[in-house]
Amino acid sequence: MILIIGGAYQGKLEYAKNEYLLTDGDVFFCENETYIDTSKHIVYELEKLIFNRMKSGLESEKYIASLKSELDGAIIIVNDISCGVVPIDADVREWRECVGRVCAMLARSAERVIRIFCGLPQVIK
Repeated sequence: MILIIGGAYQGKLEYAKNEYLLTDGDVFFCENETYIDTSKHIVYELEKLIFNRMKSGLESEKYIASLKSELDGAIIIVNDISCGVVPIDADVREWRECVGRVCAMLARSAERVIRIFCGLPQVIK
């Protein structure tokens, strides 16, 4: 698995598609989803799936951990929501913390971790 992280609108998806010769057809968009389609090569905006699961009362950490073998060759893209002011709202704070825990878990088992800033990749692992 490859984990790509970075701020919003930094070029993470474009980088992944160009670097690994993939198209939009290879991308699972998490926008309104609560379950991951593991048949796609890229899982895009995992933080949105976690948010949707929280709103639906579904647990995320164990669910994503249970997919590790299915996501073995996947590229996971996550917007970094850990920077900035800590949210006052408890639910948003819990979402932010959950995304952080999931990213840490994925990074430990990832083959590569890449941070994208201004469209430029920085290999962390």
